[in-house]
Amino acid sequence: MDSSESDYSWPFTTANIIDYEVLCLQTVYSKAPSIKKTLSSLEAFTKECKLIADRNGVEYYTYSQLHFLKEMVLTIPFDTAFLDFLVNINYSLCKPKFFDNFKNVLMNEYIHHMEKYLSTSLKASVELDGGILLTSQVETIVKKFLRVFHILKLDPELTSENLVQYEFLAELLKVCHSVNVQDSQLVVSLLKLTIDRYVSENCGVMFVRQPHYPHEFFEYILKHVTRVKFDLLQYYSNHSRTLWDCARNFSVICAASFGKVDQVLCLLQHGFDIFPDYEARHSGHGYPHIKEIMSPTNRMVLQIMSRMRLVNCFTSDSDQPPENGYYMTTPKQEECFRLIWRALPEPYVTHSQLALDISTEYFYLALHAIFRPFRHNKNLKLAAMYETCFEDMAVGPHEPRSLKHLCRCTIRKRLHQTRSLPNGVFHLGLPKSLEKYLNLEYD
Repeated sequence: MDSSESDYSWPFTTANIIDYEVLCLQTVYSKAPSIKKTLSSLEAFTKECKLIADRNGVEYYTYSQLHFLKEMVLTIPFDTAFLDFLVNINYSLCKPKFFDNFKNVLMNEYIHHMEKYLSTSLKASVELDGGILLTSQVETIVKKFLRVFHILKLDPELTSENLVQYEFLAELLKVCHSVNVQDSQLVVSLLKLTIDRYVSENCGVMFVRQPHYPHEFFEYILKHVTRVKFDLLQYYSNHSRTLWDCARNFSVICAASFGKVDQVLCLLQHGFDIFPDYEARHSGHGYPHIKEIMSPTNRMVLQIMSRMRLVNCFTSDSDQPPENGYYMTTPKQEECFRLIWRALPEPYVTHSQLALDISTEYFYLALHAIFRPFRHNKNLKLAAMYETCFEDMAVGPHEPRSLKHLCRCTIRKRLHQTRSLPNGVFHLGLPKSLEKYLNLEYD
């Protein structure tokens, strides 16, 4: 080889070695720790060959070995036979994990790129073109992003290294609202992906960055899930480990416990279930093979009282011990509770009926050798709280609701079955006063 050619070749070989040592080897070890020993042996063998060749004055190029090591990250997911033969590991067991890691690395890099692009586009579009072009740009970004998710088929269970995927999804929903994206299918698809994400139980994540959504975001999501007839509450109940904590804002009981009157009314108008299955299970005695004795309506009342008291324990300035006090409701909580009964056809629950159900459950469980005195005493205190705060309901006679109210509930039930709430109320050709009554705007 000519000396001039040899001099020019050294910088490239040196660059390859540096690139391999600094970038490639660390990446391979982090993605495939189980083959670290094998790769170290291969590297030692390569160095030994080079050393012997130098001692004997023989030209020996290690490019092929270095090239293999640098390409290992790409080889792991795809070239099964070659990897099995060369590094002698049980690749069939490691392949899924390697492939998932590789896909997550690609997605995280793609998200990093999209964040920069989205930030630049938002600034430029606002300054130059206004909101119309901005909306179309965001729709295009979301469509591309959803397409990448569909192709990669990422695992919804996230580790601490991949939390950026959830954080970007949640932030992208906020961006869709800010630019007023009107493609409901697009918004709901993004919403599903966001709710799907949950964190591994053993990854040790203590904090997840959550976006701060404005008040209007709540109605924006409701509009789109109603338009495509998507059962958000049922989907959320099937993903109880979701990272998207905003999902609980779509629970009637949760909103009522915080005294969010407008939110409760909006949820009821859209036909959201007041006491869904997961709330019913949570309020029961906890033994799935033993029949629930207490009626669902009575359990709903106790559950709402319990949630309201729990919120007041953390928000009240009283010095009273939590175990003895806070058995009162705020005016807004009271208004929310009364709103709930606008959407229910059942008669008001009386205190005597509630106390009888509580005692019956206690003795029924005792017949099965299960003694729950703490639950019994707690429920009695919650029943007393209900009687104190809603005396007109709890002490009055147990009688059917008015015929007018029952008709409202029947019509709304039919509209809910056809997923026509709340817009279907205004397509019935009724007088305005009746439309407002059907829309739960007054008693």
